[in-house]
Amino acid sequence: MTSDETHPVPAPRRADEDSADAVIEGWSRLFAYLVVAMVVGFTAVLPFFGLLLALAGASYLRAGDVHWRRHRGGLLRSLAGPLTTPLDLVRGVAGTLVTVPYAAVFAVLVPFVVMLSAALDVEVSPIVGAAWGAAAAAYVLLAAPGIRTPRRHLVRVFTMFADDPRRIAVAGVLLCALALAAVAGAIALQPSFGPMYELENSIVQELSHFQHSVNRHAL
Repeated sequence: MTSDETHPVPAPRRADEDSADAVIEGWSRLFAYLVVAMVVGFTAVLPFFGLLLALAGASYLRAGDVHWRRHRGGLLRSLAGPLTTPLDLVRGVAGTLVTVPYAAVFAVLVPFVVMLSAALDVEVSPIVGAAWGAAAAAYVLLAAPGIRTPRRHLVRVFTMFADDPRRIAVAGVLLCALALAAVAGAIALQPSFGPMYELENSIVQELSHFQHSVNRHAL
């Protein structure tokens, strides 16, 4: 037998490997969306800091994607690679800035859509409507239709991490708990736009006027 002969991989073994890869990818996608839910929930409670987190996170994930495609590597390179190449960080920030107008549309439209619920005798606090708009913008920056890069790199990182059932179990419990806490906080807590209190007052005033206008036309 010559040294350059190849041994075909048995079909059952290959099928098992494909099945395992599919399971890991499925868990990785779930973990990525749990992270997005955490950021969105946090933004609904603290819109100013949540949007900063979403902008920074989306920029770094984009930089990580650029770096990984040029310098393939393992988990550590996927996580920390952009820190070694400032140009990739610049590219990540630039890519995120391009999506800001897309996010801004939702940040503006969602609060007014929420305020339209006044026509159905459903009263929603204007500050809550504004916070939901900020949360929608955070979602757009990370995972909205047409915004694939941040989510793709996050899935890639989790795929490299979740190669052990114990890691999947630990990550699943931790991320589920944090995501549930973020969603519960978004539902139960009063939002605060601090330290941008003047902006908060302006937004609340505009949404209040719109809500009152909807109420008058609904009567």
